[in-house]
Amino acid sequence: MNSFVKWTLGILGVLVALVGFFVILFIVEMTPSQEKEEEITRKATAYLKSHYSGQMEIYDTLFDNMGNFEFEYAAKVSNRDNGVSFLIYENSLGKMVDDYAVSYYEHELHNKIADDIKERFSEIEIITVSYAGTSIEGAYIGEVDLPKIQEVGATPSLMIWLDRGSEANDEDMVDELIDRLKYDIGLPHATISVEYTPNSNEQRLSKQY
Repeated sequence: MNSFVKWTLGILGVLVALVGFFVILFIVEMTPSQEKEEEITRKATAYLKSHYSGQMEIYDTLFDNMGNFEFEYAAKVSNRDNGVSFLIYENSLGKMVDDYAVSYYEHELHNKIADDIKERFSEIEIITVSYAGTSIEGAYIGEVDLPKIQEVGATPSLMIWLDRGSEANDEDMVDELIDRLKYDIGLPHATISVEYTPNSNEQRLSKQY
């Protein structure tokens, strides 16, 4: 075997080893730590005992391996009385908090408006309601008896994702939904956005009141 072949095989061996190392590293980083899952479960259990009166139940944990949240681990919790699911986690200041209020109002508004959206729009992929980033975030920590959705001054965002391009009456239907939110549901403020399939090259339709 000449030196060129030896060098080539050596380089290939190093490359294979490096690829294998990075694959293993990626798998390790993407795999949740059982110890940390148990830790957040213990902390969340103690948090529930000190903030709620027994209607909440931890059913799983969340490992944020993509950096989408301010936490790495959170406990998934459900309110047995109304089915609202929310998270308990340690914030950037090291304090245990929950997002029950945000999840509760998102759940409430989704239930009030989803059927109206489905009656109007075709080829719906997903409907999302978000109170994230509003004044509700960080408020009502540990509270179950929350104000009515009409009494909250925050502006929620409703996103309607469609598997189609725009149609002539889409804007009229958004206006109808605004009237429904404003006058029938009594929501002071809201933003409604319609996202079309990327293949259509259509711009987002968005309205706020």
